Amino acid sequence: MTVNIRSAGTGDIPDIKSVLSQYILETELVDDNIDRFVVAETVGRIVGCACLISIMDVIELRSIAVLPAWKNKGIGRRLFETLMQGAKGMTDRIYVRTTARGFFEKMGFWALDDSQKPVLWQDCADCDKLDVCMQVPMVLELR
Repeated sequence: MTVNIRSAGTGDIPDIKSVLSQYILETELVDDNIDRFVVAETVGRIVGCACLISIMDVIELRSIAVLPAWKNKGIGRRLFETLMQGAKGMTDRIYVRTTARGFFEKMGFWALDDSQKPVLWQDCADCDKLDVCMQVPMVLELR
């Protein structure tokens, strides 16, 4: 079955939120950043999504998720590669906060020390769960 990667549109918002909800990922930023999302679609169904956003001079890969039945088919890699094509020339580094460390290591990211989270992300600095947070901060050098 063919899976197409394309830019998201406003009509994709409910499906993107549904995919993200499978993993208890943040959905509040989808509406305001829909133009920064790409989606994986097959037979008219959204099976994955990813977003690249800039907050306070940090370019972050966010909301990358693939429905469980579609995992391990290269869709996450294709979503990532599509966003990286758009990131070239935009920045020298892409950051991510993730619990899927292995996937991002395969994509070339390397882990940062947890002490970098509140330095890079204001929401981490303001979070009362920072000391128990399971997200790993990671970076990809694009040079």
